[in-house]
Amino acid sequence: MMNEVNVGTLLDELAGRVDGLADTITGRIRAEVPGYAQLPYAEHRRDVREQIKNVVEGVGARQPPPAAAIEHARAVGRRRAARHVALPDVIEAYHIAYREIWDELLTRAKDFHPDLTSALVGEVALLWSWFHRLSAAVADAHAEETRVREATQLALRRRFVETLSGTVSNPEEQDSLARSLGFAPDGEFVVAVAAGVPETRVEQINTSLGETAGVAHCAYDSGRTVLVAQRCTHEELLGAVHHGEPSALTGTGLIRRGLEGAALSLTDATEALGWALTEGRDVCFSDDWLIVVLSGVRHRIDELIAPGAAAARRYPHIAQAVRAFGDSRYSVSASARLLNVHPNSVKYRLDRWKSLTGWDVHTFSGLASSLVSLELGEI
Repeated sequence: MMNEVNVGTLLDELAGRVDGLADTITGRIRAEVPGYAQLPYAEHRRDVREQIKNVVEGVGARQPPPAAAIEHARAVGRRRAARHVALPDVIEAYHIAYREIWDELLTRAKDFHPDLTSALVGEVALLWSWFHRLSAAVADAHAEETRVREATQLALRRRFVETLSGTVSNPEEQDSLARSLGFAPDGEFVVAVAAGVPETRVEQINTSLGETAGVAHCAYDSGRTVLVAQRCTHEELLGAVHHGEPSALTGTGLIRRGLEGAALSLTDATEALGWALTEGRDVCFSDDWLIVVLSGVRHRIDELIAPGAAAARRYPHIAQAVRAFGDSRYSVSASARLLNVHPNSVKYRLDRWKSLTGWDVHTFSGLASSLVSLELGEI
């Protein structure tokens, strides 16, 4: 009976020091768990204080966690998920809190009476029950909130891409969606489109994008994977895609301003992806815009490029000389070195090309027509 009174007295004494203990435990958690740095201190301390209060009162009354304490733990779980505090960090924080509460009880027990320590050991099972049930409640609520938020993010991303692709025409909704995803509607956007990425890899790409300094989101849309970003480099977008699926091919649009610009960048990226699939390599619209645009109207220029395509198939060594001329800054001697032939051989082949196609590669029009025909003629 004396031991029970002493334990109860110990718990009453601890209940009177909840505020100070809350300060200590909150500081210890923030020192040991870096993920808690993003959580506002006042919110964190308030939750810790309520947790201590519930535990001390519950153990003192020798009762398991009541519904109110469990609901508080669930609320904490939801709030931590909303603040993007990882679940392992949340559980670790609960470990620290219960460790500190137990250490405080042991310390105070020794101060009260040496025999009280052994009596306090009898409370371990009840204290552990509190920890187990509340940590389970916080974990369940955190996971539930995370699933809801992920589903919401998924829906927002898909809807935003739909507005950019023109399947949804509602400027107000588009602006609202952009802001909900963290974009600045009037800022600069860049869009990339990837093929060969399974839908199951999209969240992995989003995780990679979350590590960049900018704002970026990935969505699966009608068999293609669309990445929309602000303040992200071309290399960061490609890195995120290939981290999720190394064999994927991508097309990247121009950096354009505003939501109308984002829609145009999506068009750029879609057309660039078409050329990427033809070439078997990633294509950036800014680097290959001429061929990308012309490949989209291939049916309209087939007759124009036919002479060059036919000549290239029949005389590949002549086509090779035309390519070398273009790659060598229009220098016959440099082309000869590139091909490892005599300059006169290059000159003869270029003249022969002109007789076959009518295109003089020494003029802008003739060289442009020649190179376009060689690029598109291979399709």
